[in-house]
Order: sequence, then C-alpha cells, then structure tokens
Amino acid sequence: MSTRFSELAKRAFSFLEEAGYRLTRTELAEVQYESHKAFVVVTWDPRSGELDALVGLLPRSGTAIDEYSLADVMAADGVPASDCEITQVSEEERLGSSLEQLAAKLRTHALPALAGDRMYFRRLETFRSARAAAFMREMKLRKVRSEAEEAWRHRQLDRVVALFASVESDLSESEARKLDYARRHQAR
Repeated sequence: MSTRFSELAKRAFSFLEEAGYRLTRTELAEVQYESHKAFVVVTWDPRSGELDALVGLLPRSGTAIDEYSLADVMAADGVPASDCEITQVSEEERLGSSLEQLAAKLRTHALPALAGDRMYFRRLETFRSARAAAFMREMKLRKVRSEAEEAWRHRQLDRVVALFASVESDLSESEARKLDYARRHQAR
C-alpha cells in the first residue's frame, strides 16, 4: 500500500487543523487528530475497503473513553439507517472523493463531538446502548419466534406458551392469538 491514503486524508480533513486540532499520528491506513478535548481517527482497511472516521473524548485522568464511528454519530443525529452505513472503498483511485465525502459528513453531523461536548458523548453512549439493547431484543425475538413456530407445528402447546410468554409484550396480533389458544388448550 502506498502513502496515498494518509496524504489524501490529511487534505480532506485539514479543516480540523483550522478548528484547533493537530495531527498526532500518521500511518499508512490511519491518521489521527487531537484537540485539547477530543480526537478524530480516520481509518481505511484496504482489504475490506472500510473507510471510517471515529470520534471520541480524550481521557481525563487516565479513564478510557469510547470512540464512536461516524455511522453512530449520524444515526444519533436522526439520519436514516440506509444512509449511515460505513463507506466501502476498494479502489485506491476512489479514496480522494470518498474521503472528501466522509469529511463533509463529519462537519455536518459531528460538530458537538468535534467541540468535545461531554454531554453530547453521554447522549451518544446512551443512544448506542439503546441500539445495542434493541438489537439484542430483536435477536431474542427472532429466535423465540422461530422456536415457537416449530413448537406450534408440532402442537407442543406447553412449549409455545413458555416461548411466547417470555416475549409477550413484543408479540404480533397473530402470535398473541396463538399464545391465547395454546394457554387454553395446553396439557394440564
């Protein structure tokens, strides 16, 4: 890999230096900027093509603080999920324009992060935790639905009750009716 990425990234993200950031690390596939409060890391994985910008607070007193991808920042800003996907750039020739677009998104959606607003980062953490919890709940719901449908096909009504009851508040109308039926007809 050439040094082209770092040069293109420095050009695209030069606005950070104008905003009080300084370049603190330059590697073949990563550049990092820091202000007195926050940092920005721009990365590119040439194997997967993933191009991303990460933001975070610099730690106070050695306490590690999470970093957040631009996708997290944009999602928290209300951008539709389809527009929050990590950029894929497999050809080095497309890096320049892709980095410019990434920098524009950072300027548009991450101003509180760039300012080092600690309350903003707390809200980001809350948002990310809520998304993770929703994802885990959805995974559990999919698994329960699959197992409950299998039990329903085999008329294992006790199992249907046990499974659907564990996620009762998330059931569709037809699932709730199946649960009601299974409760009324299960082996006693």
